[in-house]
Amino acid sequence: MKKMLLSLFAFHSLHALPSTITVPYQIQNQLCHKLSNQGCTEEEQLKYSKHFKLDNDKILLFFHLYKENSFYPDGSLNASVIVDINGKWQSTNSYLNDSIQEVLYDPHNGIWLHSMSKKKEGYSSLYYSKNGLKWQKIKLPSVRTFQELQLCFQDKEVILTFQRVENDNVKAWITSYSNSRLKAPTWRLMEKKELYQKVCQKTMAYNNAWQLKTHKNKIVFKHKYQAKAISIPKIISVKKPLVTKAPIIKKKVIKTQTVANNKHFAIQLGVFHYKTSTTPIYNELPEEKQLLTIKEIINPENRTIYQLLLGSFENYNDAKSYLNQLKERYNTSKTIQNAFVAKVP
Repeated sequence: MKKMLLSLFAFHSLHALPSTITVPYQIQNQLCHKLSNQGCTEEEQLKYSKHFKLDNDKILLFFHLYKENSFYPDGSLNASVIVDINGKWQSTNSYLNDSIQEVLYDPHNGIWLHSMSKKKEGYSSLYYSKNGLKWQKIKLPSVRTFQELQLCFQDKEVILTFQRVENDNVKAWITSYSNSRLKAPTWRLMEKKELYQKVCQKTMAYNNAWQLKTHKNKIVFKHKYQAKAISIPKIISVKKPLVTKAPIIKKKVIKTQTVANNKHFAIQLGVFHYKTSTTPIYNELPEEKQLLTIKEIINPENRTIYQLLLGSFENYNDAKSYLNQLKERYNTSKTIQNAFVAKVP
């Protein structure tokens, strides 16, 4: 009888052990490649930022690049993935600027994300998504002197409350829910007495039993009802770059125009055999004409080709952030959508 009980206990214990879901190499690869043109390295590692529980036992995870000795070690960009209870991972196609402050559902099951800049005090960003896969940046009212932003949802309205901590100064703007999801909503400044009459509504994820267990070096989500766990290192270290990308041009560079102030990064829009081929892009991007630079390069066949660059930046993250803004503004431009950040000699 004892042997039978021990056998049953051993069998139960074996099958009670959670099945652990880890971050696939392919997902690490994709995240590193999105956040850095050179992928992750020993100096610039992939770091967990935040999570948000989605419906049906899915979790939305945010990652950024971490560089220990940098002035801003956590960078200024976030990339995200979604993982479900079966271990399926989905990499999203959106970038989110700055430090993530809050992620929440509205009463209509839309997802909102608020982030705040570390470089510009009081500068906030707001994003909306239907499912966590694609994010749309929402234009905020013209206010940049407040330290805190709170979102309040009604059935038919969205309220943004800005607060400055030291003097308890509060201002709030309101718009309809349908208007709030436009890229540039029309916000109306509220009177204080009107604000205090509002009651906020927020929604929790449906059918999500993941429980967060924080350890020293990892984040673990354990499911309340199933023998499943998701384990994520707080910092994903690599001994070599996850993505190695060969430079487009390796031969000697002949400078005809230099990037201003000897900065090290620029946005590459294309490489052309003829200088006149760059003219349509100048016409396509009228607001950025003054930022465009043409560099002459000798290719391996000893022919001159023309590299078209936009802007000049001191670091990769600033260039990437600006490129993301351009991709939102010129969402139908193939030139901008195919552009990438390049290191400039």
